[in-house]
Amino acid sequence: MSFEGWTEEIRQRAAQYRSDALADGWTSEPLSKWESEELWSRLHRDGFTLQIVARLPRPQSEHSIAIKKPNGMVHAWGPDGMGIKIGRHYSWDELRAGLTTCNECGTRGKTYRFSFAGRCCATCLPAMKKKHEYPGWEN
Repeated sequence: MSFEGWTEEIRQRAAQYRSDALADGWTSEPLSKWESEELWSRLHRDGFTLQIVARLPRPQSEHSIAIKKPNGMVHAWGPDGMGIKIGRHYSWDELRAGLTTCNECGTRGKTYRFSFAGRCCATCLPAMKKKHEYPGWEN
């Protein structure tokens, strides 16, 4: 689960999320040899993973497509490989609590996987499987 969008405000929030995570001990790796880590990176800490994009608009080059609007995005996964719903501001406590929080209804407790990386409680699981695991979903 993440936040993302094509506004300068969201791009700045993503950049700040990355900066705050790095200050809190996360390590970073680039996700492109043509873009800096500040623009597109994957961060790791204690088995958790963040993928962060904070791109400015740019013209097309031989290695990239043109980006007409700023782009910001943060995705988070727990050590179990399931997505974690996050807010727009970095919080290590929120990320850890996400391991036991349903991404659909917010209930705290045991969570279950649906689809590739979905996380939800037992109550939401049948509806999420029905919505996301239709015939051929894994192809």
